[in-house]
Order: sequence, then C-alpha cells, then structure tokens
Amino acid sequence: MWKDTPQYLGELLIWEIEDYLIAQSQRPERAKVAFIRLADAWGAASIAAELDNGGSFYSAAKRADALGMTLPGDMFGTVTREQMPHVFTAVPGTTFPPMPDGDGWVIVRLVAFES
Repeated sequence: MWKDTPQYLGELLIWEIEDYLIAQSQRPERAKVAFIRLADAWGAASIAAELDNGGSFYSAAKRADALGMTLPGDMFGTVTREQMPHVFTAVPGTTFPPMPDGDGWVIVRLVAFES
C-alpha cells in the first residue's frame, strides 16, 4: 500500500489543481470549508503557528478543543463567494490566517469548490 503513496499524492495534487482551474473558469458561487473557531487572538495565533509548521488541520482542531480554546460551531460548512470572496482565489487545501469572527476568531481551510 505505501509504495503507491507518492502516486496517490500526485493524483490528489492534480485534482486540487483541476478544482482550482475549474473555479477560475466557471466561477463557482459556493465552497466547502472547514473551520476552527477559537475564543481569543492568542489561541488563534497558537493554532495558526502549529498549522504553519506543518501540523494537520484536524489534529490542530482536536488539540484546540481538548485545551478548551474553541467556541461552539460546526467544523464543516459551505460558504458563498459573497460571504468569503478570498476563499475563491485559493487552491483547495489552502488554510487561511485567523480572522475575527463574532466574539472570537476563525481559521478557515478550503476543502473544495461546489459546481
């Protein structure tokens, strides 16, 4: 199984590039995203640093929750171009820096565009 990993990762990268190219030509209006909702700027900076150092989005979200740093809310959702236009200029797999969100902060990861 492991000997095929590089080929699989190459195919995954091609799919992400294809999604990006489709998004640029067809201009989808919706995207699937993952969220890490954090209570304060310090927690957001801490989790962002972990992600910048190559940490897994899911592991970072799980750690933040275990440490009581998160706010309630769904981890996955759909956003529109009107809500988050910057998401639509990225490649699926992109994780964005923390942004203020209501009473806390949110880190968003683009999962895929919806056609």
